[in-house]
Amino acid sequence: MKIIKRALVVAIASLSLVAGPAVAANAASTSFDVTKLSAKSIVVSDSNCRNVDVHMSHKKSGIDSWDVDADITRKGGWVSSAYFSSSGDAKKTRAFICPSLDGLGKYGLGPSSVFGYNESTWNMVDRTDYTKGHFYIRGKATGSLSAKRSGKTVTLSAKTKRYDPESYGWVNYNPKVKFQVKSGSKWKTVKTIKAKKGKATYKYKSKGKKSYRIVFDQVSWATGAKSKTVKK
Repeated sequence: MKIIKRALVVAIASLSLVAGPAVAANAASTSFDVTKLSAKSIVVSDSNCRNVDVHMSHKKSGIDSWDVDADITRKGGWVSSAYFSSSGDAKKTRAFICPSLDGLGKYGLGPSSVFGYNESTWNMVDRTDYTKGHFYIRGKATGSLSAKRSGKTVTLSAKTKRYDPESYGWVNYNPKVKFQVKSGSKWKTVKTIKAKKGKATYKYKSKGKKSYRIVFDQVSWATGAKSKTVKK
């Protein structure tokens, strides 16, 4: 339908060229620019496909009817489109994305195919707009901690996992785990260890009972997390 409408407008606009200098003057004031593309990042803990809300803002001059077809990309490859129109979703639309097929991480918004025209003069804009945005799809991550004391030594054992939609389940995850001890009302990081096969262990010297936890930071493809507090 979009192709048919565009072809019709182009044909009429071509015929209007015989109108002379007046048309050229009007065409000079005809413009449409995408000024922003955005979408909220989302966290997944299942492999279902989902709709992502995409927002678009623009500025225009001398345009009555218009369409914007924004690409959604992942690692440079096309994934989906976000379609906006003066006759429909002008500022917000939904795009269908499957993390189980397209993966986790950063998704790009734009460039966009822009088409608009003036219903009175039939002057038109037909171009590519290179305004870009992005959002992230992250797998939910979790961390747990257990502690065992032997004399003055507390052995802290961490386990870390994240949801991987491409594997359709939870997998071992290897973030940089921060082992923390509570000191007064604040938490102090005493050691940072990169997990291996979803596990990390640290031995901490302590005479008396203390509170422990682990935390790790968010990255482009996974959330951060912190464990429940363990006292030992």
